[in-house]
Amino acid sequence: SENQSMLITGESGAGKTENTKKVIAYFATVGASTKKPDENAKKKGSLEDQVVQTNPVLEAFGNAKTVRNDNSSRF
Repeated sequence: SENQSMLITGESGAGKTENTKKVIAYFATVGASTKKPDENAKKKGSLEDQVVQTNPVLEAFGNAKTVRNDNSSRF
């Protein structure tokens, strides 16, 4: 398979960060998929939750206050 990328653009306050969180949660869910439903439910919760829960740590290092947004992403 080939490398792929996704670009999320928009003006300040348009929801880029929130949409990025949804994309990350989706990829975590898809990445945890298996053929066994019981294992899939466990992995979905644990992997998706772990990935999404890293966001506050990333925000602590990568966000800054701007004129238009008190918690603006800088990455």
